[in-house]
Amino acid sequence: MAAEIRKLLLWADGPYSVTIKPMLRVKLLDPAAKAPVVAHPGEDLGYDLFALEAVLLAPRSQARVRTGIAVEARHPVTDEPLGLLVRDRSSMAARGVATIAGVIDAGYRGEIQILMANLSDAPVQLNAGEKIAQMIPMPVLTGVVQTVANLEDSARAEKGFGSSGR
Repeated sequence: MAAEIRKLLLWADGPYSVTIKPMLRVKLLDPAAKAPVVAHPGEDLGYDLFALEAVLLAPRSQARVRTGIAVEARHPVTDEPLGLLVRDRSSMAARGVATIAGVIDAGYRGEIQILMANLSDAPVQLNAGEKIAQMIPMPVLTGVVQTVANLEDSARAEKGFGSSGR
């Protein structure tokens, strides 16, 4: 991969050289689509996503907003597949717009579409090219499910719904 970077890591038992690969590969599905951006790599938690087309969100309604992109996320050192969580941007939340749903499985290669809800009593205009949500890379930790007769004991046991105090 042409964009790979070699990085020297210094640990107590000696220096190590690792290859850092791009974390996010993006396929633009439409000429007007914009690749996700991160303002401060290594500091910001998520990649900003852009609306492909203008959308008018009616009051108290929801709509699917196209991004015009497909993605593949991989850990930059181990190359393990990553999932992505789609979350609100604070600027959208301040306008009364929330991102709802938002799990992108590691193997999904279709267009990223953002389900957005207008929680306000006024219409909200989303413009083409506007930042609408963010994607947060997540390790894939799902594995085989095992059905058992008993679970290990824990301090909490069956206590739930406020058992730890309010």
